[in-house]
Amino acid sequence: MGGLHDLTASDHDLMLRVAGGDTAAMDGIYRSRHRALFRFFFRMSGRQAVSEDLVHEVFMRMLRYRHTYGVADGFDSWMYRVARNVFSDHLTKHRHEVTPAEGEMEAIPSPRPSPYETTAKSQDLALLHRALRMLPEDRRELIVMSRFQGLTHEQMGVILGCETGTVKVRVFRAVKEIARIYMDLRKEKAS
Repeated sequence: MGGLHDLTASDHDLMLRVAGGDTAAMDGIYRSRHRALFRFFFRMSGRQAVSEDLVHEVFMRMLRYRHTYGVADGFDSWMYRVARNVFSDHLTKHRHEVTPAEGEMEAIPSPRPSPYETTAKSQDLALLHRALRMLPEDRRELIVMSRFQGLTHEQMGVILGCETGTVKVRVFRAVKEIARIYMDLRKEKAS
């Protein structure tokens, strides 16, 4: 199987085929998801080459752990759990590397501007990205998943292993914190 059928099959259906041994179905998933994963990793790391490597690692792990994908799993939730694990492993392995240069995170355009991106572009996009990098990793991840990757609170709850209400509170706190950091940076820049 392949070709035209892959274009009409959902990622969930394709992953079920991969889990059943049809590893060629992973091509369709790669075509539809590699850009979203790249944007996720780029916003988390700020590094293009690292992000490309991490995307490939996610697809390798998806193949390696295909037997863990089940009918009850939502594809997005499962894929981002794998991506989080890949990123966590990367951070552990490269803990002492230098952070990205100022403005480096601005290079990757979003598929559709979120309210945060629209506001930041009109005020100062570089400051927003700087504020994002200044957030602790767990809060930055919440902002990236909810605002840039478009995941629902329910999906994030599955990925993070917590209740939807907990996710809502954490996202709210992360948004408040990035707003505070952003405003402090604007004040610093104005003085």
